[in-house]
Amino acid sequence: MAAHPDPPTTGPAGDPEWAARLAYWRRRLGRIRLGVEPVEEQLARYRRVTWMLTAVLSGLALAFLLLFTAFQRPDVGAVLALILLGPPVALAWLDDALLRRRVAAYLRELHAHEARSTGKTPAGG
Repeated sequence: MAAHPDPPTTGPAGDPEWAARLAYWRRRLGRIRLGVEPVEEQLARYRRVTWMLTAVLSGLALAFLLLFTAFQRPDVGAVLALILLGPPVALAWLDDALLRRRVAAYLRELHAHEARSTGKTPAGG
């Protein structure tokens, strides 16, 4: 994805429909701040955080597994690690996928709006 400039802001004579859509997308995207820095950079930062969360929790899961293996019960350690540490990792990746889908939808709408405002037809549609 190429870096995208700030979304167009609308003044008093601007497009009120796009201003409403922009407010909608600001609420919908939550952590992604529109107009501050390119959304691709923000997504990359959140992806790195998700990977680090996965790595740290995987290390903890391995510690549980090794501890219970020392007492000849690796099955209990695996189940405990899966129950305690699996859901946060799964939810982090689910949230990452959902955020990426929302950003992709926002960028499609932004490109379509820019194409309409310049009088060009959007690519692929």
